[in-house]
Amino acid sequence: MKADWPSENVLLGLLAEKPMHGYELAQRAHDDEALRAIWRIERSEVYFLLGKLNKCGYVGESSEQAGNGPARVVYGLTEAGREALNRWLRTPEQYPRNLRSALLARVYLALRQDPQIALNLIDAQREVLEDWLAHARQRTFDDQVVAVVHNFRAAQVEAILKALDQLRNLAVSRQEIAQ
Repeated sequence: MKADWPSENVLLGLLAEKPMHGYELAQRAHDDEALRAIWRIERSEVYFLLGKLNKCGYVGESSEQAGNGPARVVYGLTEAGREALNRWLRTPEQYPRNLRSALLARVYLALRQDPQIALNLIDAQREVLEDWLAHARQRTFDDQVVAVVHNFRAAQVEAILKALDQLRNLAVSRQEIAQ
């Protein structure tokens, strides 16, 4: 089984930085302005997804005593979870409809992990989108509404390619700072 949703992978990305309990994960997602602009999740969803990731073998549980209160369950990435996250961070989206949430979350987490991963992802995504756009421009449609829909998607992809240039510049500057 693989982590299917961007939400599952975002949790894996946050856990790659350090083990955390569910409330802390939900709080980090809420408090991080950049992440919140890309992805929103309720605390109940965090716990649901942690259970799913645990069943998949992507996260493990340990217990942590918090003062005089009850022990908290702390989640940490397993090797399988780290491999799944690394695959996800390096795989471009194949369909433009998934770019807003999945691609931006990937780039954000890749920038936090290693700007070079983000650069590679952005370049791979650019290639996928340029191929998609070239194919889309060759298509013709008998129905005018269908033609407008496809032209709309093509315009979105063109805008995304411009945004990828901005993301690439950001990744390059972060890479230069890291060196």
